[in-house]
Amino acid sequence: MEIKIKQFMNKLKYMNDIEHFDKYMLFLLAPVVSGLKPSSTITLSKESVEYITWNYYKDDFLKKFSLEHILLREDDKAIILLIYEENRLKDFINNESTINFLSKLGYNLKLDLDVTLHKLVERYNKFHCPHELGVFLGIPLEDVIDFMECTTKKCLLCGYWKVFNNSKNAEEIFESYDKSKGIVLDYVIKDNKVEDIILLLKNQFKMVF
Repeated sequence: MEIKIKQFMNKLKYMNDIEHFDKYMLFLLAPVVSGLKPSSTITLSKESVEYITWNYYKDDFLKKFSLEHILLREDDKAIILLIYEENRLKDFINNESTINFLSKLGYNLKLDLDVTLHKLVERYNKFHCPHELGVFLGIPLEDVIDFMECTTKKCLLCGYWKVFNNSKNAEEIFESYDKSKGIVLDYVIKDNKVEDIILLLKNQFKMVF
């Protein structure tokens, strides 16, 4: 994948700001756009072209990608965003185990998603990066809890997160995330339109919806 990433980045150099931003973000968000993952965090340096583009283009971008966002934190150097697919995120966190877990941390999932996410922002700024963020990112609850509690369990696998349970399932998820990103690389290199790549990703992984 390393060679393809270099080819991908070289392609981006010759695109206008909007196309560059769309395809750059599509690569980062491929697992979310595919429906494999409820959300991702994105950090944009305030010195980057992507940050400038985000400021004037974010509404059109989110509409094009059918995504939502919330600002987790901002400082002099960067912004950190949580970009999510609303229905997927609701489905992921609205189960009994996750509700019980988050309620112990002060969340009230009986209220709407916006209230829940604003609680996350509050805790994100208070604790720098609270461990429960993993739940919103699609990490299995049992792995989030084991990581929080500094478990004595052996880490079975380390990829998109530290895996303490069910490594086979985690490995399959990691592979699907990589596959979605690989699709973006392949089709950007082939000069396909971003709308076509989005549709391809959703059709490729539509069994997850």
